[in-house]
Amino acid sequence: MRLHPLHLALLALCCCASPRTMRVRPVASRDLRGVVFLSFAASQVDGFFDAQGRPCPPFNGGILDFFAGWQSHDADPICDHDTFEDGPHPASLELRFRGSVPADGALDLVSGGYAVGAFGRAVARGSHIGDYFAWARVMLEVESEHCRGSWSSPIAKATVTGIFSRQTEFSGWSEVPDVHLSGCKAGEPLEVKLRLASDSNRGRIEVEAFGFSASAADELDRIFGLRRAVPTPQNLPGALQSR
Repeated sequence: MRLHPLHLALLALCCCASPRTMRVRPVASRDLRGVVFLSFAASQVDGFFDAQGRPCPPFNGGILDFFAGWQSHDADPICDHDTFEDGPHPASLELRFRGSVPADGALDLVSGGYAVGAFGRAVARGSHIGDYFAWARVMLEVESEHCRGSWSSPIAKATVTGIFSRQTEFSGWSEVPDVHLSGCKAGEPLEVKLRLASDSNRGRIEVEAFGFSASAADELDRIFGLRRAVPTPQNLPGALQSR
């Protein structure tokens, strides 16, 4: 029996100790017949900084320790946003995937079985006056000229009133559900943006890791894809579409 590289990594983690942190999640089995996959295109960083105070570097598409994205291997976050140093404004890490709409009409954006991992913490710092917060969420936006959709999931929120600090950890994997798209036009460029979004009016967002478990760079071109939508009561003409 041949083992997938991710399974081998899990065995290695169980059999020997290592000072490096590795976050591994096997790919879920899905029926991907008829899926036209999108290619990884770019990444973008807004408002996050490294331990030396420099802008957190973008993800260049390389795989390190079975992870595609941003990942720390020690006790320090790989990226953080601190309102004391950076000011109170949103901060985000973003992965982008691009392709062309394969057919006219209703389509579904589907995940190739890869869950997105987000690890870190949100810290709200209080003061004598006012209410303070820090939050993080995973967001997905898909858009072409004639069709678009979105999904989001909160992963951490810390709030505080008074001279205290409150911290909320986020640690785990989120399955990205299928996103329905209506009125698509064949041949149009389409882009998917997967983002770890955060904000705080007085506090800190620390990111230890954000991305996908993967063993080879070509897996990045199988994260998301498009296929014709299967008619359901929710996506028949005239039905309300959730955003």
